Amino acid sequence: MPAVPADIRDFFVRYRDAFDRLDGEAVARLYAIPSALVSPQGYFHWADFDSIKRNMAALCQRYRGHGYRSARFEFSGFLALASTFAVVDLLWHIERTGDYKPWRFHTGYNLRRHDTDWRVQFVTAYEEGIT
Repeated sequence: MPAVPADIRDFFVRYRDAFDRLDGEAVARLYAIPSALVSPQGYFHWADFDSIKRNMAALCQRYRGHGYRSARFEFSGFLALASTFAVVDLLWHIERTGDYKPWRFHTGYNLRRHDTDWRVQFVTAYEEGIT
């Protein structure tokens, strides 16, 4: 796997930190407008910031209800596409409280540089399942 640039590593640290705070609005601010997600449950398109924010707040609430404590990630795939696009595959390790078992799953991200920072344009949630 090619080396992952520091700015993309830093982006995912901020992304993880927003989830660790279960701050749906902070997560939403790391997404492009518009953006989308595909998962085994279907395709979801968010045309504006409010729809992204509502989705991420609901996701954080679901995580909270399932004992989310903290996350760490490993890069398992990286492809730079010029200077403004990248594809990243992460292996997530989610620690949970109480009797909840940890989660471990991969998620794919298509990133696009907006001005001076990266944003998530498209997510492929191909392994995550909340149990």
